[in-house]
Amino acid sequence: MPTFPSDYFSKATEKQLVFFWLVFCFIALTYKLGGVPPYHSDENFYVESSRNMVESGDYLTPVYNDKKRFAKPILYYWMVSISYKIFGVSLDSARLTSAFFGSLTIGLLYLISCRLFEGRIGFYSILILPSTFLHFQISRWATTDIVMSFFILLSLYYFVRSFQSDFKKRSEIYLFYVAMSLGFMVKGPPAILIPGIIALVFIVTTKRWEFSPQFRIGQGIIIFLLLVLPWFATMYFLHGDQFKDHIIGNEIKGRLVHATPFSLYYFGVLFRYHLPWSLFFFIAVLHQFGFYSYSPSPASGLLEYFKKVPLNFKSKIRLLFLRENESILFCYIWVLVCLVLFVLVRTEHSRYMLPASSAVAMLTAKFFVDLENFKGGWSWLGYKVPAIFTGVILLVAGVSSGSALYALDLFYHVPLRIFILPLIFIAGGVVALRLLKAQENRKQIVTISLTLILGFSFLSGEVISYANRYPMKLFSERILTEKFSGSIAIYRLGNQRARLGVLTGQKVIKLYTSEHFKSFLKTNEQVRVVMKEEDLKREFSDMPLKIVAEDIVWLEGRIDWKRVKELYEKAESGGFSNLTEKIYLLSNK
Repeated sequence: MPTFPSDYFSKATEKQLVFFWLVFCFIALTYKLGGVPPYHSDENFYVESSRNMVESGDYLTPVYNDKKRFAKPILYYWMVSISYKIFGVSLDSARLTSAFFGSLTIGLLYLISCRLFEGRIGFYSILILPSTFLHFQISRWATTDIVMSFFILLSLYYFVRSFQSDFKKRSEIYLFYVAMSLGFMVKGPPAILIPGIIALVFIVTTKRWEFSPQFRIGQGIIIFLLLVLPWFATMYFLHGDQFKDHIIGNEIKGRLVHATPFSLYYFGVLFRYHLPWSLFFFIAVLHQFGFYSYSPSPASGLLEYFKKVPLNFKSKIRLLFLRENESILFCYIWVLVCLVLFVLVRTEHSRYMLPASSAVAMLTAKFFVDLENFKGGWSWLGYKVPAIFTGVILLVAGVSSGSALYALDLFYHVPLRIFILPLIFIAGGVVALRLLKAQENRKQIVTISLTLILGFSFLSGEVISYANRYPMKLFSERILTEKFSGSIAIYRLGNQRARLGVLTGQKVIKLYTSEHFKSFLKTNEQVRVVMKEEDLKREFSDMPLKIVAEDIVWLEGRIDWKRVKELYEKAESGGFSNLTEKIYLLSNK
């Protein structure tokens, strides 16, 4: 494993580029961070529980919806609480923790890439990672995933450092265990299993048995217990069997013992959520294992070529275990461990593959650097085909998003700035294809990365926030403008309660029945309640309620061709179709 890159750029210049790139990525990840959609339901747990911690002063027991929540360890709640204390209670503050660690992960990837590989691989890796949708989107959610992924990457970084120094520095292997322990305190066992299994499999496959004593597993267990045991022991002391039964039952047994069948779901996640880079990664894997070479059709004929594929595969596997290829082997083990582990667990969540994204980025970056070093590599069909497909994907994204926004504009006015999104994708696709034709391949990689990051940022911060017709933001702005401090409630609107609570920074009550609602109104103080127009007319039309604000929201359900056709047919008449419904912010006085 080489220790540091020798690149086209000077070290000072490359470090400056990396710094400015990290700043750019942080700005992109935090652009209109509180724009609400896309919104993951798990965000409710952390934004509300952390707010309860700040309000109550109890920083030991997370409380969600007035119930104790033992589902995850405490560290992420503390991080969000610190953000609340510094920047105030808001969705921006709740999500800022993830955006911060998402940016740190990019910088850490550069460090570990430079440890594992030479050349421009480190720089190409950090162009690729933030422009994958999986990394970008999860870095904008107030969930534990990106923070745990950071600590997994940090533990692997210290493992690589220890391995390269023959485990002579105790501090580095101790930091390996510290990073895993902190990751465990964010989300639990995956933070231990993923880096631990990767390190173990790598040691076994490279036959470095002599390093086993230096791995200091006993001391690692002590470090783990010192960092983890205090909170768990305190929780057991405070809550007894209620805490123990949940950890053993719901969090361990419930996730391992279930009827979900085995599937190849995560292989699809690896491909879909890393597009278009996964196109290049797929070709890199085929080339790495001898299925596709720079000369796919030898003079002896195609049939003879396919007969040689098994022999090529065996020889490529043997080459992978050579000392000079250990870095490549390490990355493939990394990806494989993530795939196998979650296939076995069988709980299907796309975000579980996030820890593998860094390895995918490095292997894809190595593919690009190999092409640079191979004479005529950039003109190789194995590069040109995915490069062309990437340009086409960007063009299709631009045309389809532009068409969708035009259709939406027929229904209700779409601000002109929203149409920047299709322009970003179309411009990126055109430039990427022109650079391919001009054989400016390095610039093409940068263009693809910039296009995707800008597109994702604008899509999350502007387009989906507007197109989703999400009323809670409008209502929260009205409540904050009025400096309203009375009671607030949501009537039969699902998890909108948590969203409105986060956006206003105030407690929001959830009402389920008309009796609950009438009881809520039995007060002399002024209150606010959010309700569907349908519920207002059907159940409370005789009550003296004042409409403070109104908005429309898309109905839940699948948007199929029939509903889209209806949108076109009824938009020009100005009538509301059954695609939407009105939502009111009401007052009793």
